[in-house]
Amino acid sequence: MYRASDLKKYEYFKNIDYNFVLDSLTGTIARTYILDFAKDLIKKNEEFTMAIFDIDNFKMINDTYGHKCGDVCLEEVGNNLVSYINDDGLVGRFGGDEFIIILFGKRNYDEVRAYLFDLFNGEQVIKRNYYYGDKEIFITATVGCASYPKDARNYDELFLTIDKTLYRGKTKGRNCFIIYVEEKHKNINVYNKDSSRLSYIFGGIRNIYIENFKKSSDVIIKKIIEYCAKELGLCEIAFIKNDRTVISTNPNSKHEIKDECIDLLDSFIIEDEEVYIPSDVCLLRNRVPQVSKFLDEKRIITFAESRIKYNKKIYGFTLFFENQIERIWQDSHKSLLMYLDNLFYIILKTKKS
Repeated sequence: MYRASDLKKYEYFKNIDYNFVLDSLTGTIARTYILDFAKDLIKKNEEFTMAIFDIDNFKMINDTYGHKCGDVCLEEVGNNLVSYINDDGLVGRFGGDEFIIILFGKRNYDEVRAYLFDLFNGEQVIKRNYYYGDKEIFITATVGCASYPKDARNYDELFLTIDKTLYRGKTKGRNCFIIYVEEKHKNINVYNKDSSRLSYIFGGIRNIYIENFKKSSDVIIKKIIEYCAKELGLCEIAFIKNDRTVISTNPNSKHEIKDECIDLLDSFIIEDEEVYIPSDVCLLRNRVPQVSKFLDEKRIITFAESRIKYNKKIYGFTLFFENQIERIWQDSHKSLLMYLDNLFYIILKTKKS
């Protein structure tokens, strides 16, 4: 939490009533003042880097543990961000579960990357547990950033470039940071976010099913998971059949799987859920050694799975694998897994392998 003495050393804050400068919950700089401070830096043509820090799946924390717990997490994350940034810049609350970070001075890509890498891997702010009573809440975040004047000529352009990187980070699976690079990000249209993305994917799956209706079940399932993996940007989607054979988007994937692996996958899923998405894969690795062996063999960082089970008979498992980042799974992934399970059950019951 900032004190008056922390801010009075900056010319912009010298004539502003301190009582209005800070966000009442987090003690970071309130939205209006942190954004105006950035505009003031631009007006003075001072070089700086600005980032939006977005806590992943914060709504889930509020919905699961209550808003008081969410407030405690926000307050502690804000305090830890202030401590981490220290004299390198300033931190403000943009709104909800988002913070603004301003880093002073000219920094090249490698310097910004090193700074954010330490933020993500130092466990001072994120990738760590926060506590509320007897509750443990594992916090991750997505960060998008850009620099002035390297990436933008004015405030509006700067904010747009940051918005593009944050959007890119979320589409990559969250729990990551993205630094603006013109050739990579300039064509991202953040104002064309497809709110019906899942419906679009469902439509694509339907078309694949219709176009390949006369083919075998294995061929249809293979084409569907290849399409889904491409649309979601996943390294691999696999369908494990009840005969222990595997249909996978990875040509190097093993085509047979041992009974103990099936038992392990089955043990994760609660009877009335049929879908398992681990909230903390590292914790799962520590508690269940077999998981570490399974993930290490496939070089997987995180996964999500679902089970096709009707009348107490298991027909297979659908698995999403990620080997690039610790993807934060969303409700849309869960919905897609359930949709695929229903579809694959129909395919298996009506088609031959």
